[in-house]
Amino acid sequence: MKLRELGERLDKIGERIESNKVTQFLRRALSSYFFPMVTAAVSVGCYYLGWDIVNIWYLCLSGTAIMVCCKDVSPVLCLILFFSMLPSQQHTPSVSNYLVSPAILAQEIIGVVFFIGTVIFRLVWGIVRGKFKITPIFWGIVALSAALALNGLFYTQYTAMNLLFGLALSAVIVVFYIFCYCNFGRGEKTFMQIAYYFIALAAAVSLELGICYITNRSQTADVGWREVLSFGWGTYNQAGLMLTMAIPAWFYLAGKYKRSYFFLIGAVVNEGMCFLSQSRQAMLMSLVVLCACCVWILIWDKGRKRIIDLAMMGAVIALIIIVAGIMHERVFAFLKGALDKDSLSSGNGRIWLWGLGWENFLKKPLFGVGFYDPDAYTEYEILEDGTKKLVSWGVGYFVPGELSHSIPRMCHNTIFQLLSSCGLVGLMAYVFHRMQTVISYINNRSHERTLIGLTMCVILLTSLLDNHLFYIIPTIHYAILLALLSATEENKDKKKAAVAI
Repeated sequence: MKLRELGERLDKIGERIESNKVTQFLRRALSSYFFPMVTAAVSVGCYYLGWDIVNIWYLCLSGTAIMVCCKDVSPVLCLILFFSMLPSQQHTPSVSNYLVSPAILAQEIIGVVFFIGTVIFRLVWGIVRGKFKITPIFWGIVALSAALALNGLFYTQYTAMNLLFGLALSAVIVVFYIFCYCNFGRGEKTFMQIAYYFIALAAAVSLELGICYITNRSQTADVGWREVLSFGWGTYNQAGLMLTMAIPAWFYLAGKYKRSYFFLIGAVVNEGMCFLSQSRQAMLMSLVVLCACCVWILIWDKGRKRIIDLAMMGAVIALIIIVAGIMHERVFAFLKGALDKDSLSSGNGRIWLWGLGWENFLKKPLFGVGFYDPDAYTEYEILEDGTKKLVSWGVGYFVPGELSHSIPRMCHNTIFQLLSSCGLVGLMAYVFHRMQTVISYINNRSHERTLIGLTMCVILLTSLLDNHLFYIIPTIHYAILLALLSATEENKDKKKAAVAI
């Protein structure tokens, strides 16, 4: 069967589905601004009730409905964001086998198969209909993906896990990029929906973080109180990343609505929650992003709105100074717990990890030593004064159980990670990829693309102090944002000028 004939048949199937009244109702519901709020409520409710399977079915069935009913499948980003908040505290894999018990696992497989099946259908449909176009960003993605797949090549301790891990990251980037490029909308409504998705995620994380503080009030007074800020789905660092990603969304909506002060207040509260997450990289990078967003909104707004923006910024600064002066003892105690002197001087072990990454690069400068080390396990040595010293490194299992036999090295820095695991080939591919994204943005600057660019910057900046860019779920977020940036690369003003000529 020729591709054109296949495309015509798929179009006919699509027309029948679109004309159905149920389809039209679901499309309006899934594309509404209420959908992310409902998803947040389901996620938080299931988290505290321990209804993980209910949440999984909600995400899978909603995702399937989006793939079948919506022309613009951007609402799937909302589900992918909230997938980060699985599982619940009582069913986290470290303390419970609930998610891998036969009855629950069977349901998970059925739900995921339904969802993935429709995703593959939309992926093929988009390619067959010629919606995918090769842009300069795509070549940068190909180069980076190839470098990731080649990690550790020719190293004496090279293992199959290096290939598996590299191919998994590459596949995630390429597949999600092509899928989103073909099926995501590019209009103003799409970007406003995306902004609400990030805000809904931040609201859900803030609620769970606030409850965590309240329920652990006695423990949070101790020196090691950051350790109690953990969830079934991750630690304070994951919470900090998700909260920071929402900051550009607040400013984007502030620029879109006449009464922007509501969203600016939301951005300030969001920034406060970034500090309460106790994630030091989120505390630092959220301030950088917040300042960039303040400049953005001042350039965007005109006249009276700009005056209101300046007044609110001045009021917030004054309020911070007053509160810090009145409650200086509590503020200093809070900062002391987050900015521990010993941890800062050693980078909380990061400086040591960066040194190991550099040593690995010197061993194999071309392709690095790979992500996996057969002998690497995260272990600590207890010193005489009771402190812990990191003696070997590794972060979790990519494949759990005995199949892996090793854990991936993580340097907590994108540059050192690439040098260590992929060598000069990886670093050069990343530089080429980064140049393509920067050039793409410069060629067509818009408020929608600025929203995407700043949200991408959150992942990139926090990855200078953490491993986010080398984890599967944040990599999916990054690939989706890349697709949106690439899909909107064409400069409409230049196109109109060319037509006029």
